Amino acid sequence: MKCRFFVYTVDGERCAFMSVDEWRATRRRIMEACMSGGKACPVLARYYAMASNA
Repeated sequence: MKCRFFVYTVDGERCAFMSVDEWRATRRRIMEACMSGGKACPVLARYYAMASNA
């Protein structure tokens, strides 16, 4: 199951929290997390940490 934030955009599939340039630079490193529902995803962890501090 893919992460719900791994979405189709005009620039192709990518993490919704990342810019196109960021995604291109890091996709190899985090693709496994995207495809496993977001488990152990550093981007999602950063988002949840920021959201809990708000």
